[in-house]
Amino acid sequence: FLLKGEFEMNFFDIFNQVLVLFILILVGYIVTKKGMLSPHGTRDLSILVLYVTLPAMIIRSMQFDFSPELLLSSGKMAMIAGFVYAFAIFLSYALTHILKFKGKQRDVLQAAMIFPNVGFMGYPVVNAIYGAEGVFFASLFNIPFDIVMWTVGIHLMRRHGDSKETTYKNPLFIFLNPGTIAVTIGFTLFAFSIRLPGPIDSTLAYLASATTPVAMITVGSILSRTEVYSIFKNSSLLITAFIKMILIPAVLYFALGVFNMQGYFIAIPVLITAMPVAANVAIFAVKYENDSNTASQAVFLTTLMSILTIPIIAILI
Repeated sequence: FLLKGEFEMNFFDIFNQVLVLFILILVGYIVTKKGMLSPHGTRDLSILVLYVTLPAMIIRSMQFDFSPELLLSSGKMAMIAGFVYAFAIFLSYALTHILKFKGKQRDVLQAAMIFPNVGFMGYPVVNAIYGAEGVFFASLFNIPFDIVMWTVGIHLMRRHGDSKETTYKNPLFIFLNPGTIAVTIGFTLFAFSIRLPGPIDSTLAYLASATTPVAMITVGSILSRTEVYSIFKNSSLLITAFIKMILIPAVLYFALGVFNMQGYFIAIPVLITAMPVAANVAIFAVKYENDSNTASQAVFLTTLMSILTIPIIAILI
């Protein structure tokens, strides 16, 4: 009875956290439908999150005193991240081949299996459930995200995309991005036990607190331009959503369990992997003239599913 009561309390605590995020998404959806937020406004909000508030959250989450144990844990998390992304890439190639996805649809759905919504959903959810320490490890886990997104992600979108742009070959696009720079700054401060001055720390705290509402409203605004009814008629999209939100996190959970991973070393990888499809997939699909409609629908469907899947997965881990 006590275990049942504890489970119910934890489930509903996490469910409420995710429900708040979904309500914020709904706010973004409504204000855009009502014409209060334009496409240009949505773009500006996404830039604000990616270049200002999210880096502030990452840097501030790493304000811990240095310890050898934490340093070893950081290296361990980075190694796990490399394994997870390699696993996701391999699985996406295998499954899209088995399912016989073709052309642009294959490009988009394969990217949807690989890339979780780290910035707009991952960090806010981890922060809501695990606090600053969870964001610290999530930041380390997500270091490979930008590298994989700007290499494998762009390769997939250009594979059948109509755009011939080649600027992605510049290595600066891979490493000089807000996420990687913020992690570098934050980890340097951690490694040398440098505490930020009070006014700067307070400023970062205010900016970090804006990440969740602004990010969720941005996601809602993006989703408002999606054709909702056609989503549930697309069997390939439904299968991909099941693979992304349930199958891959479940397989990863058991794979990490085989290696006796515990605590954050299993919770963060599985929880981040279980996030909805990254908004970057839709953005890159537009940029490289691939199937942006399917990409937007994948973001919408998996975000909708996450209301139930994330609380359940968070409890299980």
